[in-house]
Amino acid sequence: MKENMLIMKIRDNYRYFGGLSLVYGLIFTFCLYKNISGITFPICVGATIGFAILFMRKINYRIMKNSLPYLVGMGLLGVSSAYTTSAFMIFFNIVGILLLFMVFMIHQFYNDYLWNFSAYLKRIFILMGTTVQSIPYPYWHGGWFFSKNKNIGRDNTLIAVVVGFVVAMGILCVTLPLLLSSDIMFSKIFGELLSYINFSTLFWISLTFIIGFTLPYAFFTALCRYNFPEGRERKMKYFDPVIGITFTSIVSLIYMVYCAIQIMYLFLGMSTGLPQYVTYAEYARGGFWELLFVSVINFIIILLCLYLFRENIVLKIILTIMCGCTFVMIVSSAYRMKMYVEEYNLTFLRILVLWFLVVLALIMIGMTVSIYKKRFPLFKYIIAVVSVMYIGFSFSRPDVIIAKYDISQWKNGDSQDFFYLMYETLSIDAAPEIAKVDLDDKEWKLVENDYLKQSMYNYFLNISVDNEDIYFRKANYSRIRAKKAADQFLEEHKDYNHNNNRM
Repeated sequence: MKENMLIMKIRDNYRYFGGLSLVYGLIFTFCLYKNISGITFPICVGATIGFAILFMRKINYRIMKNSLPYLVGMGLLGVSSAYTTSAFMIFFNIVGILLLFMVFMIHQFYNDYLWNFSAYLKRIFILMGTTVQSIPYPYWHGGWFFSKNKNIGRDNTLIAVVVGFVVAMGILCVTLPLLLSSDIMFSKIFGELLSYINFSTLFWISLTFIIGFTLPYAFFTALCRYNFPEGRERKMKYFDPVIGITFTSIVSLIYMVYCAIQIMYLFLGMSTGLPQYVTYAEYARGGFWELLFVSVINFIIILLCLYLFRENIVLKIILTIMCGCTFVMIVSSAYRMKMYVEEYNLTFLRILVLWFLVVLALIMIGMTVSIYKKRFPLFKYIIAVVSVMYIGFSFSRPDVIIAKYDISQWKNGDSQDFFYLMYETLSIDAAPEIAKVDLDDKEWKLVENDYLKQSMYNYFLNISVDNEDIYFRKANYSRIRAKKAADQFLEEHKDYNHNNNRM
C-alpha cells in the first residue's frame, strides 16, 4: 500500500517530478556529453545530490545526519575526475559515485541498521533490477498526466510545437533519404544545406539527454516501490558447524605450515634449505600474485562460514586462525612485491596491487571483529574503508608517482622504459615529470638515441595539439598542467625535432 501511495504521488505530481527530471537531463547533457573528466563533472555530481534532496523533500523524506559521509565521498570522487586524465581512475570514480549514491538512497528509504553483508548486496542488485524495470515510468506517468489534464495539452502551444517537430523529424528520417536519392538537383540543394548539420552530434546529444531524463526518474520510482524483503527472519537454515570446523581445520593447518615457512625463509632471510638452483632474491620476488588470490579466497571462505553455519566457539577460533594466516600472506605478498618493484620498477598494476593489499588488510580487521560481534556493520565498514582508501588513491594520481619513481631509477635504463611512460599505459598526468628528463645529460646512457628524442618530441607535440581547446566545460587540472609542460618542452627542445630539421 505504501508503494502504491508513493508511486501515485509521483504520478499525480508529474509536473514537478517530470520537470525536475527535465532540468536534470539538461544539466546532465551539458556536463557529461563527451566530457567525463572536465570541471563540469563535479557540478553534475552536485546536481545529482541536489535532485535527490528535492525529490525526497517533495515526498516528505528528510536527509539523515549520518548520510553526510556518503555525500562527501561522492563530491570528492567528482572532484578527483577533474584532477586526472587516467581512464582507470575516471571509470572507477564513476563506479564509486554510483555505489555510494545507491547506498545513500537505500539508507534514506529503508531501515538498514540490521542488514548483514549478504543482505546489503542482495538489495543493491534488487534496486538495480527494479530501476531497469522502472524505465517506462517517466513516459507512462507523462502520458497519464497529459491525458488527464487535456487543457494543458490544448492550451500549451509550446508542447504542441515540440510534439509536432518530433513527429516531423521521425517522418523525414525515412522519407528524406528517399527524396535525396530520387532527384539530382534536390539532392544537390539539400546536400549543401545538410552539410552544415552534424547529425551524429545531434543523435548523441539527444541520447545523452534521454539517459539523463529517464534514469533519475526510474531510479526514484524504483526506490518508492518498496519491493525489498523487509523481514528480519532468516529463510535459509544454518548448516551443522561440524562441516565448517572440519574443512577449515584442514585448510588452517596447511596455512599455518605455509606461514611458518614465510617467517623463516622470507622475513628472517634464512637461505639455508633452499634448493641449490634458487637464490634468496628469486625466492622472495615470486609468488605475490598467488598469495593475493589466496587472500581473497580466504575472505570469501570466512564470509560464507559466518553466513552458513551456526555459531560455534571452535569454528570462531579456527576462523580467527585463518584471519591471522591471511594477514601473514598479505604481508608476504606485499614484501615480495616490494622486492619486485626494487628490481623492475613501478607500473600501474604493481602500485594498484600494493594499494589493494593495504585495503584487504583493513577489511580483514573488520572481518575478524565480525567473527565475535554478530551485529558488526561489516558492509558499511567495507564501504567506508574502500571509499576512504580509494579517494586517497585517486587524488594521489598514481601515474605521477610511477613516473617520479621510475625516472629516479633509470640512470642505467633503456629506451623501452621511456616508451612505457609515454605510450604504453600511463596517462598524460605523467607528462610534467617526463618533461623534466634531459636526454642530453651525460649521466644518461640514452644520450645517443636520436629516435628516442624524436619520439619524445612527438609525444609532447601530440599533447600540445590535442589539448589546444581547453575551455570551461572540459577544463581538467592534469590536462592544463600537461599542456603547459608540453609547450615549454617544445620551446626548449626544438633541436629534438630531427625530422623537421631535415626538411
